[in-house]
Amino acid sequence: MQRSIFTERNYLTYLCGSLFSTQGLWIQRMTLGWMMWDTTHSESWLGMLVFLMFFPTILVGPLFGVMVDRINRRQAAVVTSIILGLISLLLSLLVWHQLVNELTLLFFALAIGIANSAYQSIRLSLVPELVSTSNMPKAVAINAVLYNTSRFIGPVIAGFLIKFQGNAVAFAVVSATYIPLIIVLLLLKLDDHHQGSGAEKFTFFMDIKAGLAYARNSDLILRLLMLIAVSAILGRGLLEILPAAVDVLYGRGVEGLAWLNSAAGVGAIIAGLLLSSSSAKHLLLATRLGVIAAGILLILFSYTHSFELGLLIVAGLSFCATVCGVGTQSLIQVSVASAFRGRVMSLWGSVNIGGGALGGLLFGVLTEFMGYSFTLITLGLLSVIIAYVASRKILLPAALKPKPSGQ
Repeated sequence: MQRSIFTERNYLTYLCGSLFSTQGLWIQRMTLGWMMWDTTHSESWLGMLVFLMFFPTILVGPLFGVMVDRINRRQAAVVTSIILGLISLLLSLLVWHQLVNELTLLFFALAIGIANSAYQSIRLSLVPELVSTSNMPKAVAINAVLYNTSRFIGPVIAGFLIKFQGNAVAFAVVSATYIPLIIVLLLLKLDDHHQGSGAEKFTFFMDIKAGLAYARNSDLILRLLMLIAVSAILGRGLLEILPAAVDVLYGRGVEGLAWLNSAAGVGAIIAGLLLSSSSAKHLLLATRLGVIAAGILLILFSYTHSFELGLLIVAGLSFCATVCGVGTQSLIQVSVASAFRGRVMSLWGSVNIGGGALGGLLFGVLTEFMGYSFTLITLGLLSVIIAYVASRKILLPAALKPKPSGQ
C-alpha cells in the first residue's frame, strides 16, 4: 500500500522552513528588479540583472552537483542558507545608507546567483532523502505549489514594503526569512553516516564528465532537459522582465507589477495542485503540451493591450512553466540512478535556472531594440517548433509505467 505523503515527517518539517524562505526569495527578486528598473528604465539593464542572478547556475551548478554527491547535504544546506541571509542583510544596510547604484545591484545579483545555485543543487538532492520514491512526483508538485504560493504572496508583501517601508526594509525582511529554514534544517532527522565522509577524492571535471555522459546516453533525460531548456529560455523569459513590461506596455507602477507577479503565482499554484493529484503517467503529455502552449500564449500576448487580459496570459505562462518544471523534474528524479542524482539534478537545475537567465537577457535586449511584438511572436514560434520536435516519440520511464493487471 502506498504511503501517504502527509505521513512523511521529515518532508513536512522541511516544508515548514521553506514556507518562509520562499517568501523571501520572491520579495528579493521583485525588490531587486524594481530597483534596477526605477534606477535605469532600461530593459537591457534589467535583463542583465536577471542574467547575473540566474546564469551562475549554468557555470557552477554542475560543480556544486559533484560536491553534493560527496558531502553532508544537511550541513551544506545550513551554510548556504546562512550565506544567503547575510547577503540580503548587507544589501539592506547599503540601501539604507544610499550606497547602491546599478553596478552594485548587478554585483549583488551575481552573489545571490552563486549562493542560490549551491542551494539549488543541495535542495534537489536533499528532497529525495525526505520522501519515499512513490511519493516523489507528489513532493515535487507540492514544492511547486509552495514555491508559487510564495510567488503570489511574496510580490504583494514586496509591493507593500517597497511603497510604505522602503527597499532597505524589504531586504531586511528577506534576510529574516532564512532563520526558520536554518532551524528546520538542523531539526531534520537524517542518516548522515553515508554522506560525505571526506575521504573520497574530489575529481570535479571527471565527475562532471561522467554526469554529462550519463544524461546524454539516456534518451529520456536528454529530451526532458531539452524541454525544460525551451520552457525556461523561451516560454518563461517574458516573466523575468515583468518590471519593464508592466511599465512600457501598461503604464503601471509597482502595484501593476505586484498584480502580474501574483497572477503568475496563481497560475503556477493551479498547475501544482492539478499535478499533485494527477497520475504520474500523465506527466509526459502534460509537459509536452505545456511547453507548446507557452509559445502560443507568447504570440497572443503580442496582440493584447488590455491589462486584465495580460494578467490571464501571464497566469497561463506561469501555469505552463510549472507544468514543465514539475513534469521534467519528477520524471528525471525517478529515472536517474542514485549515484548520479546530485550531478544530473544539478544539470536540470542549471538548465532551468540558467535558462531563465538567458531568457531574461534575450527578452530584455530584443524588446529594447526590436520591440515587444517582434520579440514575442518570433520567440513564441520558436518555442512551439522546438518543443514539438524535442518531445516526439518520448517514452515513459519504466518506474512510472503502469503494471500489468494481476501483478
